[in-house]
Amino acid sequence: MKKKKALAGVGIVCVFGIALSACATQSDMSDLRAQMDSLSTRVSKVETHSPGSGGGGSQLADMETRLDNQKLRIARLRDRMERINHRLDQLMNKIETQNAQLSSLGKAGANGPKGPATPIASPPGKGASAPSPAPSAVPGVAVVKGPSQPTESPDMIYHQAYSDYQQGHFDVAIHEFGSLVEQYPDSHLASSAVFWEAQSNYNLQHYHRALALYDAVIHKYVGSPKKATAYYKKGQVYEHLNDRKLAVHNYRRVLELFPLEQQLGDLAKRRLSRLDE
Repeated sequence: MKKKKALAGVGIVCVFGIALSACATQSDMSDLRAQMDSLSTRVSKVETHSPGSGGGGSQLADMETRLDNQKLRIARLRDRMERINHRLDQLMNKIETQNAQLSSLGKAGANGPKGPATPIASPPGKGASAPSPAPSAVPGVAVVKGPSQPTESPDMIYHQAYSDYQQGHFDVAIHEFGSLVEQYPDSHLASSAVFWEAQSNYNLQHYHRALALYDAVIHKYVGSPKKATAYYKKGQVYEHLNDRKLAVHNYRRVLELFPLEQQLGDLAKRRLSRLDE
């Protein structure tokens, strides 16, 4: 019991630490977003009011360079947040696995034999067959067989698939993410695996397959944390397919259904403004 509580305590501390890291990252991104908005405003003012002189052009170029640098920093922070989310998924899965193992051991200890097993001799003349040898190599020690475990946990498969995705091995990642969903359809990693499988297809320009997978994230996994992003990515896919109407529809769904997703909402607004031009 003490061991179980200790493991749970370690899990809670780890989750709390990762959550703090994620909060710090989101705060950094908010600061960068505010700086970008300020720079964008200043660039617009320079474009509107500068007389076209060399000095004005130099000032505009400098602001655009700084704006590009801020965008690069935001991209790096996004990547860092994805890594933190991935680590959190790993940790949660590890805690769930440990809790299941502790529960299984507790039940086995409660129901198992209290002392060495004593062989019962067969009565003479009954023709009883010889007792089968004990599976344990140590005489008198009972072996408790738990449920058979798959060779790979969902966490292991997800980690390898995400690593292949980051390295650009999209065909391999598609197979691995699909394998996770097939073997562990009820895992808390399933919806994220479907989303990254969709992303892999998107990067390979398999747009119709990507659309089907984004739809699965939205409609099959109702509580998925990737749902808002799936709507946004659907808008991008429809842009590639030259379907302006459906692209606009999905960007607007981001704004209508996820008003608290400010960063994603800003991206959707920019896409809509370009499509309205």
